[in-house]
Amino acid sequence: MFNTFCAAVEVRLRTLLSPAVRDRGEGPVPHIVMVTIMALAAAFVAYAVWEIAQVWIEQVPTDAPDAPAGP
Repeated sequence: MFNTFCAAVEVRLRTLLSPAVRDRGEGPVPHIVMVTIMALAAAFVAYAVWEIAQVWIEQVPTDAPDAPAGP
């Protein structure tokens, strides 16, 4: 079973890495690089949103103002 799987992976990699297929842009490396860049960009955006939210939370007053004096 394992040998069959390894042989299938080898055939698929040879097909993807052949010059005829590689010229069509179907190689495995560019997709992996694009997904990595998108994941890093998403993590950066999430971090930036988190930091902005923390700054806003620090500006919220924690104690209420005094009540107005009654008549």
